[in-house]
Amino acid sequence: MWRMTGQQVFLAIWRPAWHETDQSLFVGEHRRLWFDRSHRPAANAADGGVRFVFYNQLMSHQDSEVRYATIVDLKHDQLGALSRVDADGLDYVFQTNDGREVIVNAEEEPGALYDSDLQVPDWNVWVTLSDVTDPVADHV
Repeated sequence: MWRMTGQQVFLAIWRPAWHETDQSLFVGEHRRLWFDRSHRPAANAADGGVRFVFYNQLMSHQDSEVRYATIVDLKHDQLGALSRVDADGLDYVFQTNDGREVIVNAEEEPGALYDSDLQVPDWNVWVTLSDVTDPVADHV
């Protein structure tokens, strides 16, 4: 758990499963989000303090929960700060804060970039959340 301007924030991780199974994320958006209920690390765990893991449609429905939260920040280890991860479609769009869009194949060659020599072995995105509610639904 981190503090940011007096507001309680939490670290989450978004791990793509590709094939239109992942949630899109947009900085500044307050909305309903699905999380993997089976992953409950302690806030000071060895995994860097990750409190939530985003659910994707390849996970068991029995292990999910729904919460409302505000997406404060998105960060990718190689791309840096992101303003959005758009997972709607068979190509995902990772948009950096400076407006650059990185288009990634999510169907035939998941994780392959278009028109780039950049090698990205890990597409995990670190997500800072605030205004996280208690679960509003389970098994969704």
